[in-house]
Amino acid sequence: MKAAISALTAALLPLSGITAQETRTNPSALIVFDASGSMWGQIEGKAKIEIAREVVADLVRDLPSETQLGLMAYGHRRKGDCEDIELLIPVGKLDKDSYVKTVEDIMPKGMTPITASLQLAAESMRYTEQKATVILVSDGLETCDADPCTAAEKLEELGVDFTAHVIAFDLKPEETQKLECIAKSTGGSFFPASDAASLKDALNFAIEKTTPAPKAEPEPEPEPDSTATISAPDTAVAGSEINVTWENQPAKGDYIAVAKAGSKDTENFSYAYTFDKDSITLTTQLETGIAEVRYIAAKTGKVLARQPITLTEFTVTLDAPEEIVAGAAVPVEWTGPDHKNDYITIVPKETKDGEYAKYQRTAKGTPLNVTAPIAQGPCEIRYMSGNRGKVLARRDIKILKADATISAPDEAVAGNTITIEWTGPDNKNDYITIVPKDTEDGKYAKYERTSKGSPLKVVSPDTSGEVEIRYVTGQEGNVLARRDLKLNEPTVTLAAVDEATVGNTISVEWTGPDNQNDYITIVTKDTEDGKSAKYERTSKKSPSEIDAPMTPGEAEIRYMSSQSGIVLARKSITLKAATATLQAPASTPAGAKVKITWTGPDNRNDYITIVPKATEDGKSENYERTRKGNPLEVVATKQTGDAEIRYISGQDGSVINRIPIKITAVE
Repeated sequence: MKAAISALTAALLPLSGITAQETRTNPSALIVFDASGSMWGQIEGKAKIEIAREVVADLVRDLPSETQLGLMAYGHRRKGDCEDIELLIPVGKLDKDSYVKTVEDIMPKGMTPITASLQLAAESMRYTEQKATVILVSDGLETCDADPCTAAEKLEELGVDFTAHVIAFDLKPEETQKLECIAKSTGGSFFPASDAASLKDALNFAIEKTTPAPKAEPEPEPEPDSTATISAPDTAVAGSEINVTWENQPAKGDYIAVAKAGSKDTENFSYAYTFDKDSITLTTQLETGIAEVRYIAAKTGKVLARQPITLTEFTVTLDAPEEIVAGAAVPVEWTGPDHKNDYITIVPKETKDGEYAKYQRTAKGTPLNVTAPIAQGPCEIRYMSGNRGKVLARRDIKILKADATISAPDEAVAGNTITIEWTGPDNKNDYITIVPKDTEDGKYAKYERTSKGSPLKVVSPDTSGEVEIRYVTGQEGNVLARRDLKLNEPTVTLAAVDEATVGNTISVEWTGPDNQNDYITIVTKDTEDGKSAKYERTSKKSPSEIDAPMTPGEAEIRYMSSQSGIVLARKSITLKAATATLQAPASTPAGAKVKITWTGPDNRNDYITIVPKATEDGKSENYERTRKGNPLEVVATKQTGDAEIRYISGQDGSVINRIPIKITAVE
């Protein structure tokens, strides 16, 4: 990883704009980003779009801010539309955060209009008036009845200096030539990329190509007819990884590939770039027989070295039950090559090779517990190669219908916890929920996992009406069983005084459902339903003791459902302003105890303090709680001068009354 970062940094140093020899022109290019539906395909278990997003984001973050870089995407908005091409960011000074966010928001959907994209990209850069460089990143060929090679030739002919660098991402060997012609026609470079590492290198090299090479001390590159030596194993298991080393001074863009012996030099199975590396790891093809490791020069495309390698056969076996209940975990014993990212999956028999459902990596050992599909019928257990998803072995398995039953009361009070007995497959993440009857299947409210056993206690909705208890599969949200339940309106009463002083602790007698986390609160009358002030849970039983707000006027005592915040009952109460009196000596020595006689609401945590007159309300020094009785002895502030004795609300820190006191120096 450090070597790769060093390579990226070294490759992008010329983009900073200044060298020891001369002033350099900042690069200016437009990346044309493939967002066709095929970008959801996977490489080593990760979607190509995710790999591309991360690689582009990392690259952009490392570029100098002076870089002139634009972004165009195709196939990202609509399916089946060859006109779905959009210039997302015009070529201009790079805003890294905005660029990265734009790339991260691209969602593949549609076609691959390469030809039209190249034309629009060239036009957006005014290619007939000035130098224009495009970097095309594509994982597929043209799908819109056009010829990108012919279009590239015309753009090169009409442009002042039009160049297209092409990165073929995860293309088959026979497909690469159909994109390589774009680069050749415009004087650009062609870079194959098969994974995250090679895509990063390819983008790095392509970006570097947008900056003219320095006139002084040019970077040495191998001559077209130079040779290299490579070292690789003589034999390997087909589909396994091999380590390759070489001896020569690699040029940027040189790469080593594994190919079928006798195939064209332009064809390969896997490859990796050599620049700034001591060795590379390549994955061999799955076909047995003679293969070839090749060192390929970026500048000429010639093979500078080649070495044969014999790929030996492997065997794969699968052993599992012949039948299983839908959604259950299937124990699968296997033998096989256990190549990097190999996995075992279970899919309906008609599923195309390369597609998969729930799976387990073979790296976890044998046996593996693989989740069966939820749909019943004939299925296959498949051993899949982690390299391009080839099926190496398959075994039939029949998926049986999963049955479930539910037993519960016919009626209950809304918001009650319902005891539910059930039978069912109890597959991973299955659950039981209670929802309004018109709720779409797969949606849920409060629920409990079946893994907790039977019976389960599930909280019902807190609104009355017809609802359903449902047994739902954790895999796809299918409902295996449902039962009607009628929820009745709860009966709730509240009894308390009609009038009180602000901040008073009010005793509230109540009756009600006492559902989980229900509570009683006192709020000003204009408070929005669902909001609360001081409160007490009904689980503490009746009566509840609640502090009233400090705002005088009309208020309400409310019984609240904690589930949705609805008010189940309310009672009016008038809150009067709090008053207090304070009597104490007119002066006292600093730090002395002062005897204070008081009257006041004596609400919870009310206190009396002595502070300098300029002290902000709500602040205090020494104090005594009013609950300690009357009179109180409070230690005075040590700051001499004008001060105040204050009666302060323990609820919100407001000053209910204050009187002056003089603090004198201690004799």
